Amino acid sequence: MNGSKLWQSQHFINHQTSNDNKNQKLKQKSNPKDNKKHFRGDLWDRISLREMLAVKNKKLYQGQSKYQNIQVLEASDIRMYLDEQLQFSSLDERIYHEAFVHVPMALTKSHDNILILGGGDGLALREVLKYSDVKHVDLVDIDSEILKIASQVPEIVALNERSLFDKRVNVYAKDAREFLKKNKKTYDLMIIDFPDPADDFLASLYSLEMFQMVRNHLSKNGMIVCQSNSPFDTPVVYWSIGLTLEKTGFYTESYHTVIPSFGDWGFHLASNKPFPSKLKTVPVPCRTLPKNLASLFHFQSNTLSHQRSAIVNALDNLQLHEIYKKEIV
Repeated sequence: MNGSKLWQSQHFINHQTSNDNKNQKLKQKSNPKDNKKHFRGDLWDRISLREMLAVKNKKLYQGQSKYQNIQVLEASDIRMYLDEQLQFSSLDERIYHEAFVHVPMALTKSHDNILILGGGDGLALREVLKYSDVKHVDLVDIDSEILKIASQVPEIVALNERSLFDKRVNVYAKDAREFLKKNKKTYDLMIIDFPDPADDFLASLYSLEMFQMVRNHLSKNGMIVCQSNSPFDTPVVYWSIGLTLEKTGFYTESYHTVIPSFGDWGFHLASNKPFPSKLKTVPVPCRTLPKNLASLFHFQSNTLSHQRSAIVNALDNLQLHEIYKKEIV
């Protein structure tokens, strides 16, 4: 990918590796009785537990035995499935949506006009509306039933904090391509929250031609963020989306986060201009992002190695759905 890649500098990677080695040594030496230092669960377990505790699920037991820390929690969640595929769990959806929205918001100066393509559940919109300088948001989702659920099912309305009712928001039940063809607006941030490219129709949403159409609506200093699947489970799909954005003419940056319900999940940023050298602090409330956002831009070498297998996904060479099917097995 082109762009500065300042957040993946060798200094940062060496610093992370050094810290990882130190942490590993601490774990090996730690006393099992010392619950502040001893962790047996993997990273996903710890992230999941932290988020469950943050929303104050019922604690059935919390204590320390002679051998280990013990916590028993009762948790219930709201889940949305589309064609039997999990779309979100209320237990950890904020990890996805906070990384998805606040990273590009921290990199853009103007937030006047925002476009969300997909995201009919209103959860990404909830995060966008935390910014007082947002003047207008267009939300476009092809499925009117999803929009109805997001505005009429009380539990979902509570989860998205009534985002679809905000006076700054216009909601459209339309195909994204039809909306872009007829719309002449430009946007400071465009949030692409399309489903996984499981078939040829969905794969076409991540095509060179689609990204060019999106680019035509981007303001001079604007930015695009695109959900891009898992760099761990579907790495060629992930890097192919990034490469296709790059071949559209964008500067690109890539980042990811761990969501217990989905695993390691990735996003790509795209801009007409090089990215700034520093990430600003997120100025609105959020509980799941790391203090140092630069850590989200660090990838292990085995994940980066799949970049060489990436393809450009174009309508006359539509391959992304075939790659997805092979990787998702």
